Amino acid sequence: MPKSGFVSGRLATEADLKRGDAVFLSLVDGKPSGSPAPISVPQFAHLIVDNGARRAVVVIQAEKNEQGTLFGLKDAKGNEYVATEGEVVLFGSNHP
Repeated sequence: MPKSGFVSGRLATEADLKRGDAVFLSLVDGKPSGSPAPISVPQFAHLIVDNGARRAVVVIQAEKNEQGTLFGLKDAKGNEYVATEGEVVLFGSNHP
């Protein structure tokens, strides 16, 4: 697992986003909103795409708000995704 390039145990900041350590910001009226999700970050996962196929990704960010948990994800090519709990299968630090 990477030693950097992710946000763990706190909400992402604008600086995290600019560095590529986060995929999204949780803001309400321009202020941080929500809380860090109680999962290990980083970790391996699959993103379930529209046709039901799975894309291998790494969770680099996980935050909770009133609607649920949102994940910031990156694949091996560096493509970034934002997904909900129902769109992600978590594997922990063991490569699937």
